[in-house]
Amino acid sequence: MNANGYGGVAWRMIAAGVLVPLCLAMAACSGPGQGGGAANADGKTPSNAAATVCKAPDFQGPYAAEFKLNWEQSKTELGKRILEDCRVTDAELTEVFDAQNQCLAPYGLASTKGQLSQVRVSGLSEDEMNQKNAECAAETDLWNVESMYDALQSNPDNLDAGARQRAIYQCLKQRDLLPKPITEQEFLDLEVTGAEGLSEEQIVEKTRKWNEFYRVYMERNDDGSPNPDYDAVKAKQFWECQTDALNQQ
Repeated sequence: MNANGYGGVAWRMIAAGVLVPLCLAMAACSGPGQGGGAANADGKTPSNAAATVCKAPDFQGPYAAEFKLNWEQSKTELGKRILEDCRVTDAELTEVFDAQNQCLAPYGLASTKGQLSQVRVSGLSEDEMNQKNAECAAETDLWNVESMYDALQSNPDNLDAGARQRAIYQCLKQRDLLPKPITEQEFLDLEVTGAEGLSEEQIVEKTRKWNEFYRVYMERNDDGSPNPDYDAVKAKQFWECQTDALNQQ
């Protein structure tokens, strides 16, 4: 099954007893050129106000420590340039993937967001392919850059799980996106996030209730048929609250 934020099959999924978050995080689910919000005049994606004044080596903002560490560990001019202003755009992520693929080309491999592919028969085993990918990532700073891209996409204000969920509730409530009125505590009880300690059956049941409650934002039913109650306009707003609640107006 596919999962995405603005339409498509958007329900939460359970596989092999493990909760697979639907693209609430959006980052790991978004490749270069996907998601990331509206860019400003200089092509940067505004994730928070602090990022506008962040500059190496004096990092500031919600992810100051993480950016400083990744910037200091970066070996390439490209990696340092991308990380020095506490932002990672889709275009910059593409740049570092281009560098990664130049490194992988002699081995007949190619890397995209979340996937390593064999584009030419090389005789490498799966372990050897993963090893070459890791070696190239160390040379290109791919993982330093990608980790910060993912963090900014999924949680731009670096909120802890509880604060983030409360912010999502307020965003949905203020924009009249709750399918029916519920209290903050009822909202938190409905969420699957933070379901550690629950059995697989309990997680499946919570997931079912979540899907049922937010059905209007699912373009298709769980059998793949079109959902006649789907509201595309509100669905877009709903997923904006899920991905960046504090910055929605």
